[in-house]
Amino acid sequence: MVGFGRAPYKSVLMHGFTLDAVGKKMSKSLGNVVSPLDVIDRYGADTLRAYVLSSNAPWEDLKFNREEVETIHRSINILWNVFRFPLPYMALDNFDPLKVSLDSVKDALREEDRWILSRAQSVVKAVDEAMSGYLLHKAVREILEFTLEDLSRWYIQLIRPRTWTEADDPDKLAAYCVLYEVYVTLTKLISPFMPYLAEEMYQNLIRNVDPNALESVHMCDWPKVDEAYLDPELEAAMDTVRSIVEAASNARQKAGRKLRWPVSRIIISPETEEAAKAVERLRSVLMGQTNSKAIVLTPVAESWDELGLEVIPDPGKIGPVFKKDAGKVIPALQKIDGFALKKAFAEAGEFELSLADGTTVTVIPSMANFKETLPEGTASAESDAGLVYVDANLTPELEAEGYAREVIRRLQDMRKELDLLVDENIRASVWIEDERILKLVETLKGLIAEEVRADTFDLGSDIEVFGALVKDWDVEGIAMKMGISKK
Repeated sequence: MVGFGRAPYKSVLMHGFTLDAVGKKMSKSLGNVVSPLDVIDRYGADTLRAYVLSSNAPWEDLKFNREEVETIHRSINILWNVFRFPLPYMALDNFDPLKVSLDSVKDALREEDRWILSRAQSVVKAVDEAMSGYLLHKAVREILEFTLEDLSRWYIQLIRPRTWTEADDPDKLAAYCVLYEVYVTLTKLISPFMPYLAEEMYQNLIRNVDPNALESVHMCDWPKVDEAYLDPELEAAMDTVRSIVEAASNARQKAGRKLRWPVSRIIISPETEEAAKAVERLRSVLMGQTNSKAIVLTPVAESWDELGLEVIPDPGKIGPVFKKDAGKVIPALQKIDGFALKKAFAEAGEFELSLADGTTVTVIPSMANFKETLPEGTASAESDAGLVYVDANLTPELEAEGYAREVIRRLQDMRKELDLLVDENIRASVWIEDERILKLVETLKGLIAEEVRADTFDLGSDIEVFGALVKDWDVEGIAMKMGISKK
């Protein structure tokens, strides 16, 4: 039960009966009673509260479903992990939000920073409207979706590389300031629904740096929408780009190319001007999230000019006209350049086709269909913006980077296995059996050492691998052995 209101009226909302997952009334005789204390002991009070408030409209009966409780519990854990993500980096860099304000880094804000600030305000607005309409379940869902989709799966992934730069880098400070601003808003926003988590976040985030702040988050004012941060056009553009990224990921799977491996280019055929503008505005985001070296944008509503056009004869239309010669017409049509045939049909309404025996016949548009064909090494997928193509052909440079990223990922996993601190330096050694692959990886030896914080880095096919942790790896079919130890 939750009460809220605006003077002089107050409202108290509560569910009807509590039922089991199949809709039966809970009863000791049926053995389907669930004790709230048991749920709290296992998942926590905030999980139970958030589940009850989010499951359905507050005036309806509540069908208790343990799987849904576990889903809410996972969502809250994600929120907690999102909150904790930047804290070690902020502490390492002595970030002080009282000294570095959002306004002081406004010139360093990227489009993705402005986007998450806008999304946070949109969520405040949506939650406020839901609360005003007594739709508490909608309010909780808005918060959890924002946390999962916008913060965890998108913004955190966008800014992660920025947290590894120098401490006083304006680009890094901008990311810190934006996260701090969003977290402060989110902490207040979740307080009616997850009061204990909100308080823990508030004490850590605000009271820990500002002793003059109010003693509790539950003493703070309800957040108000800051119109200055709202940018609906940017939010729509980011939705478009996210759809393109998802399509590019699907195309990568078709081409058999992992996201960790860079591709030379992503080609987008936008269906609208708005989609094209979104790509142009967020080109850097798109390149980063698709791990591509270039973004190619075709004119609106036009096909990619590198596509082929296959001619597919229609025997049902050819046979009745050419009868016994149909067997000559069909293979001759299949050999014709698709673009030339399509152009002739468009301009003249017919095409003079030369057969293998030297004779000529006239074919018309109904006798042939057309199918676009992809260049070798490319794959495509549909997005909300239009068709997306991925050029997955490898060059030596792309292959070198791909293998280097594979090495980096495994060394990073080994760092975690040794429970090393973020800023701890290591000694690393990597043995690669294949000489061709070794030469490729050697071109990016410096990058690997920098990414894994290796002061000493040995790489070769005739070296001895040593360290506190040594592991054998199969990297895309290539045998490697890696070892690391604290410096």
